[in-house]
Amino acid sequence: MKRILTNIWFIARHDVAFALRDRATLLWLVLMPPVFFFFIGNMTAGGFGAMMQSSEIVIEAPADTDATLDRLTDLLASGGFALVEDGGPRLVLPAAGEAPVATYFPGDPTPTTDFEVLRLHRAALTLQAELAVTAARADGTTLADLATLPRALGVKIEAAGRLGRVPSGFEQTIPGILVMFTMLVLLTSGGILLLMEREQGMLRRLASAPLTPGEIIAGKWAGRMLLAVAQIGIAMAVGTLLFGMEWGPGLPAVLIVLLAWAAFCASLGLLVGSIGKTQAAVGGLGMLLTMVMAALGGAWWPIEVTPDWMQALQLAIPAGWTMDAMHRLVSFGDPATAVFPHLAALLLATLTLAAAAARVFKFD
Repeated sequence: MKRILTNIWFIARHDVAFALRDRATLLWLVLMPPVFFFFIGNMTAGGFGAMMQSSEIVIEAPADTDATLDRLTDLLASGGFALVEDGGPRLVLPAAGEAPVATYFPGDPTPTTDFEVLRLHRAALTLQAELAVTAARADGTTLADLATLPRALGVKIEAAGRLGRVPSGFEQTIPGILVMFTMLVLLTSGGILLLMEREQGMLRRLASAPLTPGEIIAGKWAGRMLLAVAQIGIAMAVGTLLFGMEWGPGLPAVLIVLLAWAAFCASLGLLVGSIGKTQAAVGGLGMLLTMVMAALGGAWWPIEVTPDWMQALQLAIPAGWTMDAMHRLVSFGDPATAVFPHLAALLLATLTLAAAAARVFKFD
């Protein structure tokens, strides 16, 4: 057994050294993840959680407005609007005697424009209801008095999960980009390097060495696994130190999930490199699988913002299992037991792909 492990380790470490001599591999392994963290994280910072944040608005009212305006501004402020003097979307109120219709000018459309209109309607309907109540009361209750009276029914809204807010910016980007790049490096660079070894006769010479086919295949798989571990370690260190990523109290479980994902990617990369006939074919297939799995698996955006069919499809994709497990551990603070089904599915997929790669592995 010691000799077998020594042979596997020998092949694995030389494979990693061979891979790290390739500048393209180093580029995607070390440089590109932080670049993607920075740009996509800043682009989406507040993007998915912006609906929970304040929106600026300018209120233009005629001079003869009464106390109704004060109540409307209170309702807008409590609904998430920040009142400014200029520079924001405008709400123009009607003058006395005109039809009681306010006009909203949102300016250039944004991803949250529809939600801002919804909040305006809520404020208007609330004001309408309060005006009806004050008109029906015979005790002279004003709008200001009504606002201080206890409500018959209240609604308390809280975001689920440990964060208490919608994950956005770096909190969403870093786990997703990490998952995507681990797969990208192993399926493209890992697959192409295996094909190059076969084309250059290196695998044929390796087959003539005092090594069994099983040791060679296991060594090739272990080499890709080490490459994935390096990818994950670098990305997590950069995300934590440079971008302040918090992995939550379930960090050991997060590491186990990422190692399971790395094992899956190592098996799939070995399979792609074994069935590919040209470098272009291997690179294209690896890129296609990565982009499709990343998009459908929730690595590019929170899966909760997608249609129902896409959320259901995520649970049939290995990248989706990984992102769902990461989301449960990092965003919701679930216990490690919550991701046991994800780990079992990844392990089964890893073993299935490894067996398939071993069957189609060619030395020439």
